[in-house]
Amino acid sequence: MTVTQYDVVVLGAGVAGGHIASRCSEAGLSVALLEHDGFGGTCPLRGCEPKKVLADAAHTAERLLNGAGRGVTGSARLDWRELMAFKRTFTEGLPDRIRRYYEKKGIATYTEAGKFAGPDTIACGGRLLKARHICITTGAATRRLDIPGADLLVTSRRFLELDVMPERVVFIGGGFIACELAHIAAVAGADVSVVVRSDRLLRQFDAELVDRLREHLTGLGITFHMNCPPHRVLADSGSGKGTGKSMGGGMELHAGDGRFAADLIINASGRVPALEHLDLAVGGVRTEQGRGSGGIIVDSQLRSVSNPVVYAAGDVVRRGMPLTPVASVQAEVVVRNILEGGGHAVEDNVTPYALFTYPPLAAVGMLEEEARNSGRSFDIVSGDAASWSEYRRIGQTCAGFRLFVEKGSRLLLGAHVLGDGAEEMVNLFALAMRKRVTVDELQSMLWAYPSFGYALKYMFR
Repeated sequence: MTVTQYDVVVLGAGVAGGHIASRCSEAGLSVALLEHDGFGGTCPLRGCEPKKVLADAAHTAERLLNGAGRGVTGSARLDWRELMAFKRTFTEGLPDRIRRYYEKKGIATYTEAGKFAGPDTIACGGRLLKARHICITTGAATRRLDIPGADLLVTSRRFLELDVMPERVVFIGGGFIACELAHIAAVAGADVSVVVRSDRLLRQFDAELVDRLREHLTGLGITFHMNCPPHRVLADSGSGKGTGKSMGGGMELHAGDGRFAADLIINASGRVPALEHLDLAVGGVRTEQGRGSGGIIVDSQLRSVSNPVVYAAGDVVRRGMPLTPVASVQAEVVVRNILEGGGHAVEDNVTPYALFTYPPLAAVGMLEEEARNSGRSFDIVSGDAASWSEYRRIGQTCAGFRLFVEKGSRLLLGAHVLGDGAEEMVNLFALAMRKRVTVDELQSMLWAYPSFGYALKYMFR
């Protein structure tokens, strides 16, 4: 078997892996980059970016409908085929273009999956790649449901490639993916149900604002079923409504005490580190134990605690939220440690995040229960923002905010915003938290008017 020596071998060519490979190559190191499922990874190919194309179209349709009685006439609907054709202009051919970009940098690219053949060796398509440093950045995969009939389920990846929107769609899960795609499907005209195992939807967000958003989404025709764990999935090719648009016959999900007929059932129950086929034990790489974890155990410098040759970044480690910006920051820490011989640790940074339903919901910092558990004394600043002119102009009736302000210091512990512009307002709050700007200073600043940024002043009146 052919053996090739590299300074760095990177497993996974997503945001983190691509950054590590590029920076190390630019520094003069020999680099191999392995990716068997499309160079670019989840975010640009089958995640954030294509999803946002669909979400923005759904947002546009809703905003037009909200303009009724405000000088805007006409109706809006999604032409799904046209929308998907537009979405593909963002994704088609992208893996090849990204691969060529890396090759022009002098990076050796491989399209076969790699696995450990030893502590410093990766087996890949009949070759052995030995390296001084091995970086694992393979991202995450959909959590498999251990129920009968699970093979009938599809994932968000399949949803983002649908040529036709089925009439009846069921989502299993209560997180980002389930809610965002359910919103898109509902605006596209599907009969949508969201089946949630527990009593809490969107646990990463403020419960009061989630309740308001859920009420709004219910008004769009989405039905939420709480405390409803899935038991099994059955093929039901003879079932009635909607089988003409099904993805190969109707199905039936048994969950909780109910049965849910559908043409498409999507497993959106969460994601886990994509490590299953790497033979980590052969490489001496330890992982966490327990349901839903399994991430690589690393130190503060993102180096494997059991194999010093190995670094890991992104969704394969359990540090920070599983978000693209977090993966990017972690990748740079890995690069600096490789190039400078270590000494660079991951900082626990303030991380804003957003749910792109319509209206969007965004957050940064602590949830209320976290603030209470921290033992800090704080005030809650909250309100209904639907009466603000910024929202009245666009006909948005679902808008609000909840801020947790530490007493004494007047610093923000957490900020949660529902409504148009929420993601940008939360970015401003995140900057204030990083730089320890008090809420009084925020209120006294000059902002462009009228804008959602200026609306920060309203929150503290």
